[in-house]
Amino acid sequence: MVSSRGVHVDGDKFRQLRQACGLTQEEASSRSGYSDRLIRKLERGGPVELQTASDIFQTYDMLSKSTLSLSDVLRLESIKNEVEELMRRWFDGIFNQRDLSLIDELMDENVELFAEGNTLRGRQAIRERVSTVLQAFNPLTITVDYIVCDGSQAVTYWSVSKKHVGTFAGIPATDRWVKIKGSSFAVFQDGRIIQARDHWDVQDLIDQLVAPEP
Repeated sequence: MVSSRGVHVDGDKFRQLRQACGLTQEEASSRSGYSDRLIRKLERGGPVELQTASDIFQTYDMLSKSTLSLSDVLRLESIKNEVEELMRRWFDGIFNQRDLSLIDELMDENVELFAEGNTLRGRQAIRERVSTVLQAFNPLTITVDYIVCDGSQAVTYWSVSKKHVGTFAGIPATDRWVKIKGSSFAVFQDGRIIQARDHWDVQDLIDQLVAPEP
């Protein structure tokens, strides 16, 4: 799925696929490894997990001669909306609200983050990175400028205004306000981020912190 609520699908097309395979709901359950209750839910349009829909579609696809693709039976607008909602929750909750508990909710335990030339793995590494930023800058306000979604992945373009109140990148607190722009790419699986990349100009931030006073 994309979020904890799952995604909606085209139930009629899933039903047609099952029938094209000559399967009852009980037989489809046995073939796919999912309960017949879930098969019925799928044919009502969900919501179900994205991975579940994909698994059952592949079961049908191997048995039928249908020309339908997975994208034909998924309601992609629903997926897009839920990915966008998760991205907005990440930036607002983690940075604006400073709620680090959301890291466990929104990130997979084996998440990988590529940022500032380094690769961080696991929630604890992410928590330490975010904590360093929040301790060094307060207040910090991040604004989501816009989000581009493609299936279960998205790129968020953002801008941030923050006050430097603690050591960051070896630079002691300056009490200066800085503004930067950047983007973040994320891949979701089962409602959590499994991979992410941050892109922003580190040197621009440093220049703003160490520039001579006007």
